[in-house]
Amino acid sequence: MNGFQWQLRSRLVLAIAFVALAVFVAAAQQESGQRGQAAAPPAPGGARGNFANNFTGTVAVQPTTGMNMSRIRFEAGARTNWHTHTAGQILLIEEGRGRLQELGDPVKELVVGQPVLTKPNVVHWHGAAPDQAALQFSVYAGTLEWKQAVTDDEYMGKKR
Repeated sequence: MNGFQWQLRSRLVLAIAFVALAVFVAAAQQESGQRGQAAAPPAPGGARGNFANNFTGTVAVQPTTGMNMSRIRFEAGARTNWHTHTAGQILLIEEGRGRLQELGDPVKELVVGQPVLTKPNVVHWHGAAPDQAALQFSVYAGTLEWKQAVTDDEYMGKKR
């Protein structure tokens, strides 16, 4: 991969992470029935430091406390246990091929560059494909609750 492709991939990951942060904060606020704290009064000229100079229109940068990001490399066949996130989760495969299953649904293949949103409070697992490793980038808010291990039959998509 040349330097330009790497820079483009890095910028894409950062852009997706920023959008994910905004989506999850908004969802968490809506779910809890609370409004975000008001932004600090703007500096003279309508700017809040140099950061605000990069927007058009009225914006309020929301707090990102409680946001979690991780990059996990799953070797072929590796996966998480079943789990839930109270505010959902965004997954992005950066390298390789992954898998995701929400309880009761078929196993889905995850490919490089296509973000996937898991809904809040939906039991799911994710990991690598059986024959290929995967590097997964993950963003979520709220709390995470771990459940039981995914069996080999569940991982392979076999019905019980």
